[in-house]
This record gives sequence, structure tokens and C-alpha cells, in this order.
Amino acid sequence: MTSDRRPLVLVVEDETLLREMIAFEFEMSGFEVVDAGSAEEALRRLKDIPVLDLLFTDIRLPGMDGWSLATEVRSQRPDAPVIYASGNAERQQLLPRSEFIPKPYRPEEIFQVAADLGVDVPNIPME
Repeated sequence: MTSDRRPLVLVVEDETLLREMIAFEFEMSGFEVVDAGSAEEALRRLKDIPVLDLLFTDIRLPGMDGWSLATEVRSQRPDAPVIYASGNAERQQLLPRSEFIPKPYRPEEIFQVAADLGVDVPNIPME
């Protein structure tokens, strides 16, 4: 990054407690976090995000699923890397600059995948 701006992640997870835990981990690692409980909410919130550094989305969401959300986000933000997460979804064809991680996962796994996708992760927690 060329500025003092913190990288921004959009976290989409319908389970409130899990979404809050993921958001907390990203915040503790130096990210600015915008979170949403559904794909539709995420798309509404995306309109107010000037630069999206990472989309982290559950695959199984109420309404639009995470696969469709990522496709829609990419139509608006072609360069945004995507991390898909799920405990029980069928893995589909991944978009470029995206990766799938199975639940359960450890925070350091998320950040390592983000770094591998080219995201400037300020503080990667160690195991």
C-alpha cells in the first residue's frame, strides 16, 4: 500500500456471532471492516465503499449465495480478491484471484490466504 489507509474487507456471514468473530480478527490484524449478514446487504453496503481490498464471504447465505455475490461484486470491483468459506458447500469454479477455505478455519489461515491473493495484510497472526 502506498498510503496510511488500512485495507478494507467486506465480511459476509449470516451467523451473527461468527460474523462478529471474523470481523474482530480482521480488525485486530489491521483491517477496516464492513460486515453484512446477507449478500443483498453486502451489495447495498458496497456502494459506500470507495476501495475494496478483499471480499470474505460465506457460501451458504439466505437469498443470494456467496458464489453469486462474488460474481456481482467482481462486476463492480474487478480487482477485488475473494475468499469463499463454507463448511458444507460444493466447491464450484473459482474466479481469478479467489480461494476457497473450508470451515472450521483458524484466523491465521484466512490471513495467509489473503496474503497469497495479493492482499497487503498488516499483521498476520501467528499460530
